[in-house]
Amino acid sequence: METITLGLEWFLNPDHIPFFVADERGYYAEEGLEIEFWEPEEHYDTLEALADGELDFAITEPIHLVPDRAAGVPVRGVATFLHTQGGIQYATDRGWESPADMPPGVRLNYPGAPGEGGRKMVAYMARQAGGDLTADDIEPVDRGFYHTDALLDGAADAAFLAFHNFEIVESRHRGFDAGLWELPDYGVPDFNRLVLTASDEKIEAEPGQVQRFVRATRRGVADTVEEGREAAEALFERHPEVREEDPELMELITDATLDCFTPDLTQDRTMYEELIEFCAELELSQDPVDVDDVLAEEFA
Repeated sequence: METITLGLEWFLNPDHIPFFVADERGYYAEEGLEIEFWEPEEHYDTLEALADGELDFAITEPIHLVPDRAAGVPVRGVATFLHTQGGIQYATDRGWESPADMPPGVRLNYPGAPGEGGRKMVAYMARQAGGDLTADDIEPVDRGFYHTDALLDGAADAAFLAFHNFEIVESRHRGFDAGLWELPDYGVPDFNRLVLTASDEKIEAEPGQVQRFVRATRRGVADTVEEGREAAEALFERHPEVREEDPELMELITDATLDCFTPDLTQDRTMYEELIEFCAELELSQDPVDVDDVLAEEFA
């Protein structure tokens, strides 16, 4: 039995249900694999740990994969397992109809603040909506991924990148009427996905292990899509702490997330081509990168 370590992109949550389904039902074992899970201290640690050989596989988002590859981090996507809706979270009582209505000085919460990445993307969406906002017009707020808290506490006016199956569900559960301006509606490639990644070294030296891992994961995703709530218990039974703090909210988030899994695991090459151009245009990437340096399409 080969032990493999999967690095999560964030803290343990319903996004990871299929992996626990595949593990509990013996799908990894049937492929000769024993899986271990690794939670990063910081969201951005995972790809670096993967490239350094500390992990066998890692979950990330395309918006991180492309700039990291351009910076020389030797990792590629091997499968996509979740596709949700994401964008700018805002309070509907502001009276804003589109990102163009956000005024200069708007306070934006985003991971990585005060770095320019989040501000550049939000300003781009505002300009696509007909406004003239620039990244310099946006005041960064550093509350990490606690978008809803930042809005409810009055620390921020908007938040990025927020997801329908998490922050919007959470906001409404907490009695806060939040809206979501979605990326593709304002000219941004739809990178609201979670992808499995592996290092170039892993792909080239152990393609069979990559294929076995993806094959077992595909079965876990398919079962999750077909069985929904029953499958979700594979995560919660092993990690009851995931829903201890607010069981009702976690049930709502789980319901929303179960609609987001993509059982064929196919990667969207066109989206990546557009994302590479987008990152270059906004100077989110240091150097140009080819789509084949980002994707390993032979596994899904």
